[in-house]
Amino acid sequence: MRKTLGILFIFFVLLGTAVTADQSARIDSENLVRPLATLPRSAAFDYVVIVIMENHSLCPIAGDMVIGCSPATLSAPYHVQLAQDNTLLSHYTALAHPSPPNYVALIGGSTFNMTTECFPTKPCGSDHLCCPINATNIVDRFDQAGLTWKAYAEDYNGGCRPGGQPLPFNYFYDIYNNATRCKNLVNASAIWPLNTIGNPDIFLNDLKSTTTASNLMWLSPSSCDQWHHLCDNGTSQGDIYLSMIVPKILSSTIFTTQRAALFIVYDEGTDVRQGAGTCPIGSGDCAYAVWAGPQVKNRYVCGENYSHYSFLSTIEWNWGLQNLTSNDGSAPPMSEIFTNGPPCKLQSGFTDNTKNPQANQPIAFSGLANGGVEPYSFTWNFGDEGNGRGQTINHAYQRSGTYVTTLTVTDAARKVATSSHTLTVSASSICIPCFFESNPTASLLVIGLPVALTLAIGIITFVRKRHRKTFPKPEDLPRKTPARNSSN
Repeated sequence: MRKTLGILFIFFVLLGTAVTADQSARIDSENLVRPLATLPRSAAFDYVVIVIMENHSLCPIAGDMVIGCSPATLSAPYHVQLAQDNTLLSHYTALAHPSPPNYVALIGGSTFNMTTECFPTKPCGSDHLCCPINATNIVDRFDQAGLTWKAYAEDYNGGCRPGGQPLPFNYFYDIYNNATRCKNLVNASAIWPLNTIGNPDIFLNDLKSTTTASNLMWLSPSSCDQWHHLCDNGTSQGDIYLSMIVPKILSSTIFTTQRAALFIVYDEGTDVRQGAGTCPIGSGDCAYAVWAGPQVKNRYVCGENYSHYSFLSTIEWNWGLQNLTSNDGSAPPMSEIFTNGPPCKLQSGFTDNTKNPQANQPIAFSGLANGGVEPYSFTWNFGDEGNGRGQTINHAYQRSGTYVTTLTVTDAARKVATSSHTLTVSASSICIPCFFESNPTASLLVIGLPVALTLAIGIITFVRKRHRKTFPKPEDLPRKTPARNSSN
C-alpha cells in the first residue's frame, strides 16, 4: 500500500512539473519575439523611409498655417508645399539637445543619458554616456521578425564607423560589432556632395525594386543638405535639397506600386535654452515633421502629442513588434495620419488683421481648423451680440470696450472645437494709419485719384485747344461804310 502511494505521489509531482513547464513556456512565447516563418502583416505600410534633417523648429518654417504660429520667418517654399499637400504634425517634439540623444531615441527607445557626441570605441565613463550602447534596438526586432533594413548617409564611407552621427546605428554595441549588420550602413551617393547639394543616387536606385528596397530605409543627408548649417548654396539649401529628392522618392517604383510611407523630420528645434518651448500650443520643442506617400492622408494637419518615441512606436504598431522600452511603449503610435486611421483631435483657432482695434473700424477675422473630419463649419460670436458664419468674416464693434470673440468649429463627424481671444476696442478717433491698415485699397485710391484727375484735366484741356474756334480781334474787322441818303 505504501509503495502504491509513493508511486502516485511521484506521478503527481511529475505531472505538476510538466504543467508548470508548459505554462512557463507559454508565457515566454508571449513575451519574446522570435523569428517568424512569414513576414508580419503590416497595419498601414510595408515600406517606410525616414529622412532626418537638422535643427529647425516648426513655426519658423510652417508659419501661420498652423494654429498658434506666427507668420513664417524662414524661406522654405518646398517645406510649406509639403506641409500643405500631405500630413503635417503640429505637435511633434524632440527629446533633448544636442542631436545624438534624439538620433538614438528614434531606433533605441531611450536617450541613454547622452548629452553630447560619443564614440562606440570608447566605454561608458563618469558622464554616463553609455557609448557603446549595450541595449536592444529596432534592428534586433527587425532581424527577429524577418524584416529588412538599411541605413544610408551622404559623405559616408560605408560600414560601421567610430563617429555615431550621421547614422545612430553606429552607437549600438550589437550593430557596431556585427560585420553582417555593418554591411547595411552604406553611402547614399556615388559621389560625395561635400558642400554642394547632394544626389543620393544609390539610395534612390534601391527604391526602384522590391528586391533592393528594405522595409525600413534611413537617409541621413550631408550636414549642408540637412540644413544643419549654411553652405555654398545660401540659406535655403535644406529646402532646395528636399525639393530635388522628395519628388523622386514619391515617384519611385516602391511608392507608386507598394504600400509605402515617407517621414521627413528634424531632430530638434532651434531654441536650446533650458526649459524653452517652441510649440505653438502647449509645451515642448516642436520640430518640423511631415508624413507623405500613398498611405498618408492628404492636406491634413494633426495636433496629437507625438515625439521621437512615437516614430518607434509607429514602427512597432505597424508590424506588431514588441516595444523596446517603456518610452516607446507609452508613446502613442501615429496611426491617425494614415488613410485607414482614425481622425486626429479637432482644433480651432483664428487671427485678425488689426493691432489696435477702434470702434466702428472693420476687423477681418480668419478661422483655422486642424484635425477632425472635413468639411468644417465656422460660427462666430463677437461678444457684442454680433454673430456670423464662414471661415473669414468682417466685424466692426460699435462701442469701445473689452470683448471676447469666440470661434466654434464643427467638423463632418459633428465634433466641436472652440477658441477665444479677448479684444480691447478703443474709442474711435481720426486715425489715418488705422484707416489704411483696415482698408488696403484706400491707399490706391488716394494715390490714384489725383493722378487720374490731373490726367483727365489735361486731356480735356488738350481737346478744347484742338477744337476751339479762333475769333478775329475787333480792330481787325473791316470798317463798315455808312449808307448814303439819296434825294431827288
